[in-house]
Amino acid sequence: MNLISFRSIRYSMYYTISIGISFSSFSEDFLTQNQNFIQSNSLATTTLSLENAMDMSEQYSFAAKMAEQDENSSEAQYNASIRNMFPTLSVSSTYLQNSNQVNKLVGTTTGAQYGFPDTTSMTGTLNVTQPLVGLIPLFLAVQANAAQARAAMQNKNQSRVDARYNGASAFINAQKADQLLKTAESSLKLSEKELRDSEAQYNAGKLTNADLLKFKLNLENSRSTLIQAQTTYKIAMLTLAEAIGVKDFRNISLQSGDKSVFENKSVKIPDLKADLTPAFALRFDLKAAQESVEAKKLSKYQTMSSYLPSLNFIMNYTRNFFIDDVTVSNTTYKKQDIQDTFSYGLQLNWVLMDWGVRQAQISNVAAQEQKARYNLENLNSQAKIDITRSYLQLKDAVQVLESAVVSVQYAQDVYDQMKARFDNGQVTATDLINSSNDQTSARANLANARGGIDLAWIAFQKSTGAKLTTIN
Repeated sequence: MNLISFRSIRYSMYYTISIGISFSSFSEDFLTQNQNFIQSNSLATTTLSLENAMDMSEQYSFAAKMAEQDENSSEAQYNASIRNMFPTLSVSSTYLQNSNQVNKLVGTTTGAQYGFPDTTSMTGTLNVTQPLVGLIPLFLAVQANAAQARAAMQNKNQSRVDARYNGASAFINAQKADQLLKTAESSLKLSEKELRDSEAQYNAGKLTNADLLKFKLNLENSRSTLIQAQTTYKIAMLTLAEAIGVKDFRNISLQSGDKSVFENKSVKIPDLKADLTPAFALRFDLKAAQESVEAKKLSKYQTMSSYLPSLNFIMNYTRNFFIDDVTVSNTTYKKQDIQDTFSYGLQLNWVLMDWGVRQAQISNVAAQEQKARYNLENLNSQAKIDITRSYLQLKDAVQVLESAVVSVQYAQDVYDQMKARFDNGQVTATDLINSSNDQTSARANLANARGGIDLAWIAFQKSTGAKLTTIN
């Protein structure tokens, strides 16, 4: 830690987002216009990627900004504690009206000879104090504040990690919602085509009215699914815009979610044993907890040192501005020779009895230290669980994605076969509708699986203390 430090934080900007419509102009009327909303991406000027979303969320996060101010506050306290070890220079001045009604010698020549003041007096004093023996508590205070400042720095770093994770989560949820919306639109188009084909067969006498009603019911179900998907998409985009600090979410264009970032990067599943031990040294929350334990321990020692005496070097220089010449025993002392007083020496302070106040203070900080130790042990235990859980979730996400890709192909093949057999009168309308719904479900599961694997990958990075990034 430096006595005086100057910091300059610079964030690189890899993208720009043009804000053309204020959030205040966004009305409920627009929210109800579902079809118009689907075309809102045409207003976008920038394609947002997962990495961009994390960067923007880190810069915009109010929690990260507050944590940075906490760090600034801790550094200021540390700097103040260092300066407490330096000499203290103070100036005081006193102006008095002295009554000659109470003491008749006040304001007289005779009284002045014996040290009585004039009717008005004014003095100015310059005082210098330097702790000598009392430096031990001050030094411990410096060390405690330094540890607290380091803890604040680690908390700031952790808040930035949390902000990046929140941005990633919001982006992935928006991307999943976008894919689900496209799936719902595709399903609606397919249902409309099936209804047109079924009407043609009904008119040709190949289908009953009950079969035709089944296709109409399926179309209405597809429309309901689309409305739900549109609502989910709106909420996800609003959440993303809030996370990255964009006022109008219509200015956001999401990067294509046809493949997950994990797939595009061809990321390999890491080795849990290789990442588990280093993670405890990399995680910012564990570093902050360790520094907090150190700060509480030093605060306890500082409080215990209050039983020690303090020895200060003091020096005073005083001037009486209203003093006059004084004659004593036929000897006249000029004003300029007697108006100043200079003294210096040592001052010893030692509190012998305080009725248990210091002991109560020691008990308080000792309890805080033990609490900090318990918190550190708990965080270490939770970190191990967090790392193992995120690793297993990542492995599961990989397997789920592989299964979802295969399921989409199977569902497509089944539907194609069912459609051909339905046209030949070999299966019922219910069979065709079921296979169509299975195809829609498979595509939705694939969208969820692709978003899930990206989120699991980012969560694993977060649990191991690595930087949250998609850049290899």
